[in-house]
Amino acid sequence: MSTIKYILYARKSTEDEDKQVQSIKDQVDAMKDFAAKNKLDIVDIYTEEKSAKKPFVRPVFTQLIEDIRSSKANGILCWQLNRLSRNPTESGVLQQLLQDEEMLSIQTHDRCYLPSDNALIFSVEAGMSNQFIRDLMKNVRRGMHSKAEKGWLPGVPPIGYMNDRETKTIVIDPDRWLLVRKVWDLFLSERYTVSKLARIAEKELSLKTIQRRKKGGKSLSTAGMYAMLQNPFYAGWLTYGGKVYEGKHEQMVTQAEFDTAQQLINKRDRERPSTKIEVDPFPYRGLIHCGECNCLVTYSKKTRHYKNGNQQDFEYCYCTRRKKDYECSQVNTIKPEELTRMVRIELEKYTIMPEFFELAVKYLDQYYANESSKQQAIFESQSKAIDLTENEIRNLQRMLYQGRCDEDFFDKENQKLENRLLMQRKQFNEQESGNKSWRDATYKLFNFARYAKEDFESDDDTKKRQVLIDLSENLVLLDGKLVFQPIKYLVPVIESKQEMESRLLSVRTLPEQMKKASFEALIQDWYTRQDSNL
Repeated sequence: MSTIKYILYARKSTEDEDKQVQSIKDQVDAMKDFAAKNKLDIVDIYTEEKSAKKPFVRPVFTQLIEDIRSSKANGILCWQLNRLSRNPTESGVLQQLLQDEEMLSIQTHDRCYLPSDNALIFSVEAGMSNQFIRDLMKNVRRGMHSKAEKGWLPGVPPIGYMNDRETKTIVIDPDRWLLVRKVWDLFLSERYTVSKLARIAEKELSLKTIQRRKKGGKSLSTAGMYAMLQNPFYAGWLTYGGKVYEGKHEQMVTQAEFDTAQQLINKRDRERPSTKIEVDPFPYRGLIHCGECNCLVTYSKKTRHYKNGNQQDFEYCYCTRRKKDYECSQVNTIKPEELTRMVRIELEKYTIMPEFFELAVKYLDQYYANESSKQQAIFESQSKAIDLTENEIRNLQRMLYQGRCDEDFFDKENQKLENRLLMQRKQFNEQESGNKSWRDATYKLFNFARYAKEDFESDDDTKKRQVLIDLSENLVLLDGKLVFQPIKYLVPVIESKQEMESRLLSVRTLPEQMKKASFEALIQDWYTRQDSNL
């Protein structure tokens, strides 16, 4: 054995770095001591950090085989046989070199493989190394699926969260949680684009991913910002293996906030966000389009200087005429104050009397108080259905543990139940959020009809813009006139406002008891004339 020239080979898998029993340095030191005690000749030492479960991906191992075939060495010294190979292809190469006597020895710390040995022994031990990695893959995959089913994301969580190695759970990242939430708040304000958010996160917030051994420590790109805002993990969900699970980690945003963010991302041709609305001299910027070519109406201010030293400002609005393939005939300009006057006239159509507003709100409070008991019954029924499905899943898992069903049956039935449970929870959440959004929309309608005119007359340009947004679905300027297409929920106000207010005025002078009965009849008549969607 002392006449064989050995190459010492040490390998460590990068995939299981934290769990590797023998590091590369430990393997080299141990085999050097073994060679010294047994007077073995080491001509070279090769090391690498690569997994051996797939063939032809280790350049150092490939060089080792070439050195054996070129007679630079005729033996390999390694800690265990599984350091050389964990796949049948490269195990076969090693066995062939032994049988052809191009390699005279594979020496490990506990045994030696020689050309004269029974080929079955090498095949069995090489096969055991291969089977170990296959079993390990199955166990890891099963463990990761089990972890996902329990509500914890296997692997690295998104920015704002971190893995707790002690509890094997996901916790908030104290250094980044508030910064990421700030990014969500900025986006939900509808004043920033995703690319602008990425720049703010880098320059102003100094938000960077967690630094790891070979990656991390970098700012989010625009694509990374999109991925973050579209990740349901922040709303309490996780996806793994093509399935959706309800996570047990702390939610950063509510489901309603997450849905709003998706609508903002997917909405096309929306108003370009701007951070300069407060100082913009033209509060209607981006809201009015040309009625002919559909280009935006813009604003300009010019100052004329006279020879006597006086000066005069001229303000006017006009179509930008940005379409190169269309010659727009709307060349006339209009003063901003004329636009304001036309908006005031339109708002007058929707403004209701304070008494009528008080009646409407009072009736809504009574109506929703009566509806709450009905909705509670629906919620209880849906909650019972969810509990039943969860119980079926637990019973199915118990059947698997007790060996009363095989894995194929379990996977098939469990997937059906998980899909049903996900749908039931979705319907429950939609029912609750739908009722709330309907109620909020109704209150918003009457608040608009009561206070829109006052908000528009204020000095707050932000309020003026919001009034126009709530007032019309499509605001166009055509032939010097502002054309409104009112939101459909405002149409009943126009149709019934004059008649209802006339009746309201007629009962003002009645005695208190008669006035109360007349008011109730009036408000009841108002609602019964509308369709089912208040």
